[in-house]
Amino acid sequence: MITFREIDKSNYMECISVSYTHLRAHETYSDGVMVGFVLFDYDPELPGWCMSRFMIGAQYQGRGLGKEAVLRFLDFMREHMGVRELYLHVELENTAAYEMYQKLGFRAVREIQYTFDGAVYRKRRMKICL
Repeated sequence: MITFREIDKSNYMECISVSYTHLRAHETYSDGVMVGFVLFDYDPELPGWCMSRFMIGAQYQGRGLGKEAVLRFLDFMREHMGVRELYLHVELENTAAYEMYQKLGFRAVREIQYTFDGAVYRKRRMKICL
């Protein structure tokens, strides 16, 4: 019988061990303080590696940490994972992120739209060759 449980401290490691081969996350630190995270996975629909989520905490934004973190992540993907192309998706309304990714070498591939749980999402798929 299938049941669902909320992920909490008691089952977090079990969840991570199940999904580790498909989904990976790294915290982002600056001077020993966690300031954000990056979540990445292999997307067979592309097919290719995708930076699924990237976040710098609001209190740390505007200091260049996002740019530095993305550049280090790109180095990691190229040097440790052997990745030659990386994708990401940006909300169409998030012009600041779009411009940052463009400056770092990502190029728009196409716009996508989908509905999830009654909400419509519009995103721009971007790609960089490493």
